[in-house]
Amino acid sequence: MNLLRKTATTLGGIFFAVLLIAALAPKATRGVAAALVQVTNTASDAVPTEDGPGNFPFGVVECAEVGTSTCGSSLPPFFVPVTTSTGAAVKRLVIEDVSAACQGGSVVSTVVFDVPLPADHVSLDGESSLRYLVPLTAIGSGGSVAHSTVRMYADPGTAIGTEMLGPFAGGPAACSLYLTGHLETK
Repeated sequence: MNLLRKTATTLGGIFFAVLLIAALAPKATRGVAAALVQVTNTASDAVPTEDGPGNFPFGVVECAEVGTSTCGSSLPPFFVPVTTSTGAAVKRLVIEDVSAACQGGSVVSTVVFDVPLPADHVSLDGESSLRYLVPLTAIGSGGSVAHSTVRMYADPGTAIGTEMLGPFAGGPAACSLYLTGHLETK
């Protein structure tokens, strides 16, 4: 009986010691690991960071018209910015979403965006710009709308042109065009 009690006491002591070590060891290990790891970065060897698909969200409202002066001089021609609001140099504009709302007597079927290619590129047909066509859906009489997810790239300082296509019958028409995306600076 004494032998059984001594064995149980010894095994209980060993079990208690194991539990105590298991409970305390992870904290000690984390403390030692934290003391051993040091991350230092200099300006010449910075850690790269990414703050989303683009550095600066971008949006612009454009106007296109046929047979009217609705757009007039209220909206100047759209030029891709050369710098951001914080002064960073823009590498390119990425337009990701286009919406349009058109009004007037004409039937407008398509809005066209004319995006210049970089100076050292020419399209397969020899043109210096790409044309993106966004089809419109008629709503009621004399109105049409569009929404399209796109991927248009434009260099800083270039002008993005707009025009409308369709059978223009019934009078003038004007479209408000909404472009959203981001300016890349990296």
